[in-house]
Amino acid sequence: MANSMLVDMLDDLDMDILRLLAENCRRSAREIARILGKSPTIIAKKVKKLEQLGILVGCRGEINYRKLGYGLLALILLNVEGAHIEEVERQLASEPNVRIVYDITGDFDVAVVALFKNVEDLDRFVKKLLKNPYIRRSVTSVVFRAVKDSINIRF
Repeated sequence: MANSMLVDMLDDLDMDILRLLAENCRRSAREIARILGKSPTIIAKKVKKLEQLGILVGCRGEINYRKLGYGLLALILLNVEGAHIEEVERQLASEPNVRIVYDITGDFDVAVVALFKNVEDLDRFVKKLLKNPYIRRSVTSVVFRAVKDSINIRF
């Protein structure tokens, strides 16, 4: 089903439910119903519909990695030999420190966001990457602070 058709199937109550769950995915149907002035049964049915349509996808626990010792966030941009981009992306996605792998356009082919405990861990990771014969070039930036880091946008 086309995305525009999905949006047409949603009403204001669906959107209100999505906003509340984006703020806190662990809210119960009863709590959402109380906030929105609706019955818990209606809310539960709406949530189930949103899940079945693939709009509402799971509930993720947010982990503060800094408290676990991962104080270094890096953005790594890679130029990869064209025929091997997907192979390199799969390899990167399997790395435990890697949080995000994007297939991108522009001057680079792949963008990676990864967490490390220290500069030495980052250094080892980049040197390991550069041993891959299909990676032609890399540029690594260390993130000083995240101004915004959220899986959800406001709508």
